[in-house]
Amino acid sequence: LQSYQDQTQLSSTQFFDLLINVHLALNDAMGGGEKFDDLLKYVDSQLSPLNSSDRTRIHTRQQWLKRIRNIPFRTLDNLYKEVMDIIQKDSDTFGNLPPKHLSIYIALLDDDRNQLRYVATTKDQTDLLLNKTLQHGEGVSFQILETGKWAYFNQTKNHTLIKFFNPLAQKQSGSFVIIPLKRLQQTYAYGLLGIDTIQDKKEKAFVQHDVQFYEGIASALADIFTFVDFDKNMMKILQRFTYWIKQRCSNVLAVDYYTYEPASMNNPAERLLKHVVKYSNGNLTTFDTPKTINSREQVFKYQLEHAAVTCQSVIASFLGQTHMIQAIRGRDNFCFALVDTIIDEKEELPSSEKQDLISMYTCISKSVDELEQELIHDTIKRVLNYEQNSDRKRLTYLFDRTWYTDICDTIKQLSSEKIQEFIDDKTKWNDETKQILSLISRIVKQKELNPTEYIEELLPAIIEFDPTAEEHVQNNLWAHVEPLIQTIDRSIWQQPSSDVIKIFYDWLNLAYELTTFSKAQ
Repeated sequence: LQSYQDQTQLSSTQFFDLLINVHLALNDAMGGGEKFDDLLKYVDSQLSPLNSSDRTRIHTRQQWLKRIRNIPFRTLDNLYKEVMDIIQKDSDTFGNLPPKHLSIYIALLDDDRNQLRYVATTKDQTDLLLNKTLQHGEGVSFQILETGKWAYFNQTKNHTLIKFFNPLAQKQSGSFVIIPLKRLQQTYAYGLLGIDTIQDKKEKAFVQHDVQFYEGIASALADIFTFVDFDKNMMKILQRFTYWIKQRCSNVLAVDYYTYEPASMNNPAERLLKHVVKYSNGNLTTFDTPKTINSREQVFKYQLEHAAVTCQSVIASFLGQTHMIQAIRGRDNFCFALVDTIIDEKEELPSSEKQDLISMYTCISKSVDELEQELIHDTIKRVLNYEQNSDRKRLTYLFDRTWYTDICDTIKQLSSEKIQEFIDDKTKWNDETKQILSLISRIVKQKELNPTEYIEELLPAIIEFDPTAEEHVQNNLWAHVEPLIQTIDRSIWQQPSSDVIKIFYDWLNLAYELTTFSKAQ
């Protein structure tokens, strides 16, 4: 479809081809329902009939694209092999004689989008390209990524900007197609699909329908990489969630993470429940091959699947343990994952731990919503200074930043009456409460404020404070925060106005974490 976006007029054949592609895309999205048959039949009747070889080629390529989309996103090696086999087979089947040998490679961008890494190649390119990197500014690849448009060089010897990993290839000339791996509505790409005939020294080797087919493959790959990227970033959210579970919820025995994912891109309505991550005894284990949950094996697994199907959070008891199963809803309003937090059946979480767990569940949901907004709708949200310079850090600590901004919003919503009540109780403040407020005051306002100044001066400054800004990261007062966090007596949460001091403590704790990792390289 991208090949038509710059054209002001389409021929009848191109228009029919466009409709076919729209038809296929919507059929996939709607679970295979035939929505445009009558329209397509009408348009088809107005065109010159396709000959049998054209129809065979179109039908075969449609089936090959479905095969690619049918490969689970967790089996990338199978995906790469299938893509390269299909491209070569397509050339052998529908290309001009004599058959041409294709060199094929897939390169993916790193998290900070400054380098491309070749993750898959045909055998002839393995030693030359596999796991090699291309830096920003080398060759034409980053120009293709920035424009989002494919390029076809039918005589590589005439293009000096092409980067040749093999110096001998510069003296040869062939055809080279390079296509960004991007979904139709996205402006940025995950990487590139490259195909060339330099080894065969064949110039002008590709025709328009070849490139259109390769573009369809690139689009299918981009759809799959959307799932891969989302899953990778969900693991980062889970890592930070379990980090905070260890810090804040000592009564939690374990956490299990299950995905409720499509069996294939061709049939997104058919979903499988898979056990992906287990956290226990301070250790996080990610299963290389997630185990599919069979609800017929035991009652508890049925409860898991019921929570996923209905997208409702439940509390269940099983084998002497209480499972607090949180369903995570996507932007399509369907459940895509479950977080199962496990405690001893005879115990109940203390109120402060329960409050923290609820806050963390909320932050998972908000982080997920932001991830989907970025991956599906191509909008990136950057709030704090550290997020401006590194996408890797931004995504690694998305959960922490979400919690921090949530706490700032909570402080913003505190009423003056509530704060005044807290200040009026200052005669009951213990040493730890005073230390928390003193540190916040000196970090945010660079001086010790009187409690009477909190409403007018301290609270507005806290709400706008960026702990990762360069001028704040270097503040020596952060060195006093960690000992306080480590030794805090949690009984202070039971004192009068304890909800207010807990909000301040949470803010200081999250601000310290954000400052600490923003210093790290």
